[in-house]
Amino acid sequence: MPESPRPFSVPKPQPVPERLESWKEIAAYLGREVRTVQGWEKNEGLPIHRHQHAKQGSVYALRSELDAWRATRKTVPEPDQVTDQVQPPGNRRRWLLACLLAVALVLAGAVLWRARTAASPRESVSSVVVLPFLDMSAQKDQEYFSDGLTEEIIDALSRVPNLRVVARTSAFAFKGKSVDIRQIGRQLNVDGVLEGSVRKAGDQLRITAQLNRVSDGTHFWSRTYDRQLRDVFAVQQEISQTIAGQLRTGETSRKQPTQNLDAYARYQEGLYFFNQHQVPDSYWKAIDRYKQAIQLDPKYARAYAGMADAYAYLAENFAVWPREAMPKAKEAAEKAVALDDNLAEAHTSLGIVKLDYEWDRQTAQREFLRAIQLSPGSGYIKHWYAHSLEAQGRLEEATKEMQAALALDPLSLIIHWDVANELLSARKFTEAAQFLDKARELFPGYPVLEWERASAYYQQGDKQSAIRTLEALVTSNAETSKDPTLLTMKGLAAAWAGRRDEARAILNQLEQLRKAQYVEPMTTLGLCSALGDHEALMRWARRAYDDRSTMFLYAPMTWIFYDDDPEVKAFLAKNLPAS
Repeated sequence: MPESPRPFSVPKPQPVPERLESWKEIAAYLGREVRTVQGWEKNEGLPIHRHQHAKQGSVYALRSELDAWRATRKTVPEPDQVTDQVQPPGNRRRWLLACLLAVALVLAGAVLWRARTAASPRESVSSVVVLPFLDMSAQKDQEYFSDGLTEEIIDALSRVPNLRVVARTSAFAFKGKSVDIRQIGRQLNVDGVLEGSVRKAGDQLRITAQLNRVSDGTHFWSRTYDRQLRDVFAVQQEISQTIAGQLRTGETSRKQPTQNLDAYARYQEGLYFFNQHQVPDSYWKAIDRYKQAIQLDPKYARAYAGMADAYAYLAENFAVWPREAMPKAKEAAEKAVALDDNLAEAHTSLGIVKLDYEWDRQTAQREFLRAIQLSPGSGYIKHWYAHSLEAQGRLEEATKEMQAALALDPLSLIIHWDVANELLSARKFTEAAQFLDKARELFPGYPVLEWERASAYYQQGDKQSAIRTLEALVTSNAETSKDPTLLTMKGLAAAWAGRRDEARAILNQLEQLRKAQYVEPMTTLGLCSALGDHEALMRWARRAYDDRSTMFLYAPMTWIFYDDDPEVKAFLAKNLPAS
């Protein structure tokens, strides 16, 4: 069993250096995020010193100067800073004076807050992105915890009516990057940016959260929470509800998912590994953590839903045979729904199995619609609902839903892939090529997008560009000889270029690989078609049916692979389930 994360231990007191040597140290000393502190230097005179070295510059600050600067700011109350902390021990008189001062600050802050909101109404912020909270723990071993907290807040806010919340994938694209919030706002088309940090020390938590206005880069709300670990669910709800209240958008609702904090920690680790999408290793790690969470709390519905997704995505990404993983995904998803019928994740997980393994379009669509009802702001669920429409041949409706999902998750690679696939299926090749040009700027060299780009070129009659695109991809990828999908692309390029012997050898190589690992039949159809090999085309089409391929239901969308072969078309028409 893997080691549990090491607890944070408080170091022994050491002499405190006068000089702070980086933005990170300065921000930690002031109890703010790096972006905020950099803004203070620019707009509010924060005393920062700079050195210019041979290759790059560095910054430092003196504690005494920062203390003096902070003291001058206290003469004018800061309207947007509310601190929710456990008060340090002291004598009664000092405590009373502190309370009186706090009351005065709150009253003064309220006056300034009213003035600020009159000039810039809160209602102007109708969309927000929650950036990954920073792990400020001394040992930097709580990344999974800070990521999990971020996702919980995203999930809670996405349920608030009249508030558009950017999905997790796009928010986490900025993880570890120092980007101005105004640039983030423009790229994601949002009005507000929430950022924060987590410091976990044993059972003690310090969570800071700050809501920034994109229009001018300023912040208009921030708070620090000092809590015990057992209060983490209450803090998540409090942060989400406070933001919703500030924006006057509605109420958040989220019940505590488990009473077992150890189970919650294992679930967070599972989600952390799942979201890495490193096929297949991170999915197996996620499954292991979800199983640990379930052992600690057998009624933990979200852990079952997470495990269902991890098993399903092993099959969706062609890492294992669908018949090996999908029954396990179904069992976990059904258990999740049985434990909590109001859990959107559970209905989504069950819908994935019903659609891509059992080929039950109607039941899958009902599950996705139920999930959307429970979590209307989720781009992930909308994209799966769009897939259910694709499988019913309702391509125009599917495209609208997929575009809606992209608006919620504008930096999602998978949704870009799906939008391009819909354009190709609709024979909109020029539009697909233009869309893929933009996608390439976000995801350069990604194999499936390059495959789609090559298909668009080929269908437009630009065979040379199609060949160059695929050859550049496989040449630059060291995994080509081991990856069936990349091998198929290499064979396709060879067939298009007239190198039939090379393409035939690659098809034979895929036959050999199939004896030891899963090779997705539907992707192989393209190579068979390019070779004009009717027998091979029929053989791999039957395998797609027999293997319960997760792509089989979408065969009508991949007409490019078999459109000239009447027998294959008849076979697919006969074996595809009725809509």
